[in-house]
Amino acid sequence: MKKQPTENNRIENDDELSPEFTKELRRRIADTEDPVRYVIYSDMTGSGTWRLWLDVSSDMYGMSIDQATLFKRKPVAQAVAKANSSGRKNRLRVAKITTKNGKRKVLKFE
Repeated sequence: MKKQPTENNRIENDDELSPEFTKELRRRIADTEDPVRYVIYSDMTGSGTWRLWLDVSSDMYGMSIDQATLFKRKPVAQAVAKANSSGRKNRLRVAKITTKNGKRKVLKFE
């Protein structure tokens, strides 16, 4: 079993890392750099003209997509939307967005 790198014991050479570990590390880095995220919204009118965006941390809705909580995984966003939809007239929906250049833009509404 390899020791984890610390301040005093850093891994200086990539040759010491197993190919499986390197592959997994690269996959995780690529996953964090992917700009696709998911947000939860409520379509108040049903026509898509007025949407409120869910901020999970404050349990409130905002008028701007910039106020919405970002989810990396769609199934997680869908589970949160389903849990928060119980007992509501309009169910919450999930939108796929991109966060390129620090700006949020909707790619696809549910």
